[in-house]
Amino acid sequence: IRENIPDKFVSIEHLGFVKDGEEITSGPQVEDWAGVLENYSFADHQGNTLLTVSMDSNQEFKPYFQETWPKALKKLKSLCETN
Repeated sequence: IRENIPDKFVSIEHLGFVKDGEEITSGPQVEDWAGVLENYSFADHQGNTLLTVSMDSNQEFKPYFQETWPKALKKLKSLCETN
């Protein structure tokens, strides 16, 4: 976690990835990924929480995130609303 402002903002800096249960933090596959920031902003909007997500990722990862973000955000919404 690079920065955390409770109830307002969380920034995650990627340092590598996990493959087959192993942390990979160096090598050619990590070079395009390391240092990428994933930012979450939370704001009140008419009594509801508006979540804004931004990421400064390489375009190569765009198809992956277009497929996975909707699933991840749906799961996050479910967790937030049941706890």
